[in-house]
Formats: sequence, structure tokens, C-alpha cells
Amino acid sequence: MNSQLAIIVLLVILVILVAVNIWLYRHYRRNIKKVTFLFDAIDNGDFSFNFPTEKRFKEDKILHQSLNRIKLFLQHTREEQMEREKYYEQILNAVDTGILVVDSHDNILQHNQAALRLLDTDVLTHMNQVKGKLKDEHLAKHETQAMLKDKHVRIIALSDVSHELSNQEVDSWIKLIRVLTHEIMNTITPVTSLSETLLTRVTEDKDLKQGLETIHKTGTELLAFVNNYRRFTHVPQPQPALFYVEPFLERMALLCNHDVEIEVSPKDLLVYADESLLSHVVTNLLKNAVEAFNGQEKLSAERNKQDGNVQGRNKQECRSADLQSAASKKAFIHLQAYANAQESIIIDVSNNAGLIPEDVASHIFIPFFTTKPEGSGIGLSLSRQIMRVSGGSLSLHQDKTQGITTFRILIP
Repeated sequence: MNSQLAIIVLLVILVILVAVNIWLYRHYRRNIKKVTFLFDAIDNGDFSFNFPTEKRFKEDKILHQSLNRIKLFLQHTREEQMEREKYYEQILNAVDTGILVVDSHDNILQHNQAALRLLDTDVLTHMNQVKGKLKDEHLAKHETQAMLKDKHVRIIALSDVSHELSNQEVDSWIKLIRVLTHEIMNTITPVTSLSETLLTRVTEDKDLKQGLETIHKTGTELLAFVNNYRRFTHVPQPQPALFYVEPFLERMALLCNHDVEIEVSPKDLLVYADESLLSHVVTNLLKNAVEAFNGQEKLSAERNKQDGNVQGRNKQECRSADLQSAASKKAFIHLQAYANAQESIIIDVSNNAGLIPEDVASHIFIPFFTTKPEGSGIGLSLSRQIMRVSGGSLSLHQDKTQGITTFRILIP
């Protein structure tokens, strides 16, 4: 009897121990699930939950309070980290230096707005996109190695040195022009004046009179020539004021003997600049675009004249090809104005009269450089000088796939 009772007691104790162990195990599992839930939610950026603190058991209440404190601490840490990242991103986007973060497979992990602007693209994902552009002589590059999240990365800094180069170039030309104009004016003025005086005294000697007239005419033309180029070194100080871009561009288009498409976004876009100086720049660019089309027409006429010697079927095929080419490529001049990410005003003057050859494009802003038989070579250099004095810039962009040439005016 006693042995049976002892067995029953042992069985009861065993059942109780098993039940207690099962309860402890389930309690432990619940707590593990709570901790796991906490870290899974944090990994997903979810901080909207709270563990209830009104519990029957004191241990559960303490645990929930501790988990809530951990959540709040990690939430504040995450928010501070995000604020710092946002702050650093704003700094990176505010600087003029382009930044690229590239991994070992040439994937671009991160970039700033300046990199997009300097590389003239809207999306950057891989270095293959910009290999050609990185060879631009006006783009200074500096590369460093770093560790980012246990990965070896390259940090590439890009700087546009074209402005500095053009400033040095312009300053050198300005100094040269001032010296030359001073010397030429001092030399030619007395010669012209003396020849004019002698002409009043010579009446009989026709050869001498003709020679003096030639000297006087040549001297006068040379003085006019020099005075014309002196404008390059004496750009007036800008007098900026606010004005609407769209009516301004419409007035510029009226002066152009060609159909001009105008696109302004938004319609009420305002610019703070010297309207008179800016009109000189836009007018010159429109004039160049029209002259480019006129030159293209002359070239086409010469080719057609040469094609006149072609007989029979070959002649018809050439004319058919010319007509198809002319139909597929409608001549246009496009004026587009908008504000970029840095809130600068951009005015693009575009045309499809043909691309400018690279060897010519690299010299077009140099004073006195011209490919036109009767060109002065001062229009584009003076336009760039005006934009430089105004604190802006004038640059050339060419779309080789579309055959479009664009001169970009930037007004800060």
C-alpha cells in the first residue's frame, strides 16, 4: 500500500514537473518570438508597434518595458543616421564637384547631382556609360580607394576646369587685344590724319593723289576694324533686372529670318539678368543658326550642280535620295528655357543644320577664329565674355545621334 502511494506521489510530481517545464518552454518561446519580432520589425524600418505593459505577470511587464526601451533607442539611432545621411547628401548635391562611388565591377553605387550635370546624363548606373566623357580634357578627375560596408570602392571626384581654362584664355586675349589696339591706333591715326591733310593740298599730281586716297581709305578702314574689336575688351557692366523669359524669346525669334520653335517651362519663368546684354547673346546664336542653314543650302546647291553631269538612272537615284533625305530631316531652330536642379535658368539654342567638327568646336570661342569667308570671329567669343561678366556661362553641346547642335546659356 505504501509503495503504491509512493508511486502515485512520484507520478503526480513528475506530471507537475513536466507541466511546469512545458509552461516554461512555451513562455521562453513566446519571449524569443517577441525579441525576434522586435529585430525583424527594426530591419524593415517599422517602429509603429509597442509591447503592452499592462500584464498579469511582473516578469512579462519588465520584459515588455525593456523591449520598448530598446525599440525607442534604436528608433532614435536610425532617425539620427537618416538625418545625417540626408545632411551629407544635401552637402554633396550642393557642391560643384561631381562624386561617383564605384564598386569593383564598375557599378556606380552612388553619385551626386553635379556628376549628372558634368557628365550630361540623367541616369548613372555603370562606368561604361561615361568612359568616353571621362576623357574630356575639360574634366579634371581625382580617384581614391575606400571601404564601404566591407566592400572596396573607388571614389571619383570630377571637376569642370573649362571655366578656369576659358577665363585664362579670355584674359590672355584681352591683354593682347588691348596692346595691339593701342599700338595700331597710335600708329594709324596720325597716318590717316596726315594723308587727309595732304589730299587737300594735292591737286595736279593724279598718281600722288590716288596713292594718298588709298592710304587714307585703308587707314580709315583699319581704324574701324580695330574699334570693332575693341568691343570685346569693353563689355559694359551688367544691369540685371527681373523679366519674363517667354516674351523675351518671342522678341528674339521675330528678329530671326527663320521659323523658331519656342518652349518655356513654366510659362511664367522669370530670369534676373541684363536683358540688353542677354539679347545680344541670343541674337548672335540665332544668327549663327540661320547662317548654318544657309551654308548647308549653298553646299546642297553645289552638289546638285555637280549631279547635273550624272546621266540616266544614276541621276534619278541621286535626286530621289536627296528628296528623301530632305523630307526626313526638317530644318528647325529651337529655343528652350527652363530652370535646372540648382535653380539656374537655362536657355538652349538648338538647330539640326549639322554638327560642328571636333577640331572646329574646340576653337569656336577663341577670339578671331572663324570658318566663314567674311566672318569676324568675334561673335561667339564676345557672347561668352558677356555671359562670363554676367556670372553665367555659354557652352556647346552636340547630340551626335540626332545631329543636333545646342548652345547652352546658363544664368545663375
